Formats: sequence, C-alpha cells, structure tokens
Amino acid sequence: MIDIAKSFPGGPSLRFELTFRTTGTTVLFGPSGSGKTTLLRMLAGLDRPDRGRIEFGNTTWFDSGTGVNVPPQKRRVGYVTQESALFPHLNVLENAGFGVPVPDRPTRVPKMLILMGVNDLALRFPHELSGGQKQRVALARAVAARPDVLLLDEPLSALDASAREALRRDLGRFLRAVSLPTVLVTHDRAEALALGDDVVLIADGRV
Repeated sequence: MIDIAKSFPGGPSLRFELTFRTTGTTVLFGPSGSGKTTLLRMLAGLDRPDRGRIEFGNTTWFDSGTGVNVPPQKRRVGYVTQESALFPHLNVLENAGFGVPVPDRPTRVPKMLILMGVNDLALRFPHELSGGQKQRVALARAVAARPDVLLLDEPLSALDASAREALRRDLGRFLRAVSLPTVLVTHDRAEALALGDDVVLIADGRV
C-alpha cells in the first residue's frame, strides 16, 4: 500500500495512492515523464517521498509521520532497470549468484538461469553477451536473491524489436514460474497487456 506525495523544484508534483496485488504482476503504464519510474524508485527506497506512507505486508517501509524510512538494502526488493548493470569482471554464473548466500548458489542460481534460458552461457562474461542475454541474466540475478517483491523499470525498452518480443514472451513465463509479487514500469501498450495482471495508468503524476 502506498499513499505518498513528492514534488520537484520547478517540476511536477506527484501524488500516488495505490494498493498493489500481493501475487502476480502490476504494471505501471503511461507516457514518459508521468512519474512511473519515480514511483518505482520510492518503493525501492532509492528516492524519498516528501510525505506519506509505504507499507509492504505488515511492514512499514516509509512513514513521514513517525520518521520511518527503511533503507533500500533492508527492503528485500529485486530491482532491474533498462540497463542490465552486470559486473564486467564476473561471468554469468557469478553475476547471477551475487547476493545469494554461498551455500545456496549451487542449487538456486542454475535454476534461475535455466528459467531465463541462459544456463548454457554460464561461463561467459558480459561483453560476450547480447543485450537480451544481459537482461535475462539481470532478471535471474534479481530473483535468485529471493526478494519479497520484484521491481522492473522498462526492462525491455533498450532492446531491438526481435529481442524485445522474445524476452517479453519468456519474461511472462518466468514471472509466472517464480510467483513473486512484481511491479513493472512500461510505456509500451503491448507489453503492459501481455505481462500485467493489473494495469495501472499513470498520467501527470497521478493514478
């Protein structure tokens, strides 16, 4: 549940009141500049609302009235952006295992790579991968760490049309398989309809 507001000097004033589903995928859909990414970043703890409240389950992540502001690393979110942000000096297996307890890596990480269709690339490094392959590894890494919620900020927008269509199809299967509550930002109507269990229209900083 969120009920938050944020303003920018000389810029827009954002006001969001919304309850997310606890299973499946909620898509935040709307034009560029409407506030979708800012909302996602406030959920992740990367941006701080001016006022309001953010709750996840029975946990309060942010409350301006009581001064609560749980830092990003304590919110247990998986966060994937347009750019994969893989570590260039680590191979695929090592990248996907980053953030996973060492004893759990042999079983948990290959499973995620298989689900994303990149298990055969386990020993390659990021510079040897295509854009779509990098995003698949980033998604596997985000979920392998077992977050409580998965946040996806335009994860397909930097890909060419064929890679975007293929990954969109596989991402839908992946999200159903891992069964994590997911919030996905997009301005692409086809992507919103293909991936969203709920679609929330964001325009001019409002739901």
